[in-house]
Amino acid sequence: MYTTRAATTADYVSIARLIAHYQMVAPVFTPSSRWWVTTDHNAVVVATIGAEQGIDAWLLRSAIVAHDARGHGLGRQLTTALLGAAQQQGIRCVYCFSTDAGDFWQHMGFYEVPVTEVLTMLPGAPQVAQFDVLGWLPSEVAWRYTT
Repeated sequence: MYTTRAATTADYVSIARLIAHYQMVAPVFTPSSRWWVTTDHNAVVVATIGAEQGIDAWLLRSAIVAHDARGHGLGRQLTTALLGAAQQQGIRCVYCFSTDAGDFWQHMGFYEVPVTEVLTMLPGAPQVAQFDVLGWLPSEVAWRYTT
């Protein structure tokens, strides 16, 4: 049994550990970021997703499901929770960067947009700054969901 919920600051260590195992970019926990987690029956965080909040848009980041928890729709559950929260808060657009999971994002209702659109809508987002420093922005693929 899995439970998906909004993360608390107590979850940040588990989120950081999960992200460190699967991604090269560390999470950024700021007052303007929100996170969701899915836990297993032992209350272990097995999946996470985050959002960096702008004025009218969010930048989705670090959508991760642990290998042994895949195949149960957890990525879909987390994404749905994030998109529902965005809609409740009146956020017009949710963006993400993804070079290898485009089919998933399209299935969730996202469509590809120029990277420059994300830079314009969320210039102060920590993930944008990280990707710029790493030199990744020119090779990224950006996706947009309109609420």
